Amino acid sequence: MSDPLDVHRSLEHCMQNIEAGREAMDHDMHDAAMRLGAAEMMLASASYAVHKHAAAPPQAQTRPDTGAEPGDEGA
Repeated sequence: MSDPLDVHRSLEHCMQNIEAGREAMDHDMHDAAMRLGAAEMMLASASYAVHKHAAAPPQAQTRPDTGAEPGDEGA
């Protein structure tokens, strides 16, 4: 690469690759930020649901209807 034109072309090619890499990184970082934002919203929603469930008064547990009357143990 003794020719200054070759050096200039090589340098220009390197600069283009660096610029392309920067643009790709910007895009990837934007994509990563969007995914993190979506995860943050999902986590906030799940957290709200858990807190809402924890604050709700406990419900009485009901037994499934077996069709038997109390006291009909083995008639």
